[in-house]
Amino acid sequence: MDAMTDIGSISRAVSGQAAIEKARLRKVCADFESIFVHYILKSARKAIPQSGIFNSSHESKIYRSMMDERMAQAAARGRGMGLGQMLYEQLKGDGH
Repeated sequence: MDAMTDIGSISRAVSGQAAIEKARLRKVCADFESIFVHYILKSARKAIPQSGIFNSSHESKIYRSMMDERMAQAAARGRGMGLGQMLYEQLKGDGH
């Protein structure tokens, strides 16, 4: 009976470790999606002509960059655009 208990304990430990690794991978994929969306927003912002004294100040640029970063994080949260989920499915490695 002790051998069966040990096997059960080992199985639960391995299963728990796999769940932790999948959670980490899911977070990394969501973080990557956030960075990618932020880059897109930043590139789009560069394409917009700037005019006026307030639109081109250093403080305005910092604020817009911070706002773009927050928007990217919000977009990647939950379902996101699907890029993070696609990466997760490709990288999780369990054949599903």
